[in-house]
Amino acid sequence: MMGFDKALFHLNSNLGYNLYRTYLLFHRELIRALKGYSVTPEQWQVLIILWNHGSVTPTEISGVTLQDLPSISRMLVRMERNGWIEKEGNEADGRSFKIKLTQRGVESKEEMMLVLEKHFAAFLKQVPAQTNYNIKQELVKLRTMLGDYTPK
Repeated sequence: MMGFDKALFHLNSNLGYNLYRTYLLFHRELIRALKGYSVTPEQWQVLIILWNHGSVTPTEISGVTLQDLPSISRMLVRMERNGWIEKEGNEADGRSFKIKLTQRGVESKEEMMLVLEKHFAAFLKQVPAQTNYNIKQELVKLRTMLGDYTPK
């Protein structure tokens, strides 16, 4: 068992491992928090994009979520079937379309945000506000260094 402890020690001192492990744990909690809405964390990202930007194209969603277009297309089909979004045709180009929220999607925003805030509050209340802010700032810097688009 001593060898395993040594491996864990080395993993715990690795930034990439800690970032990935934290992502997995946050992702698991997000799944739990969204379970009552039958929304995945990936679909949650799309809802946030639409709540903040109105209608967007699948390509724009792909750019923000870092998912490939075939995955986005499958996800959008499920979200449309579940009543969260609808397609909006492009009169100038019949081949393209934008995604917009349905009435259900619009009306669910406040409730879903409160549910998530309440769910994560238990974890995040242990993190001082300044530490929370600093972690987010450093993560944005790291994402930028890795080539991610991070608006100012």
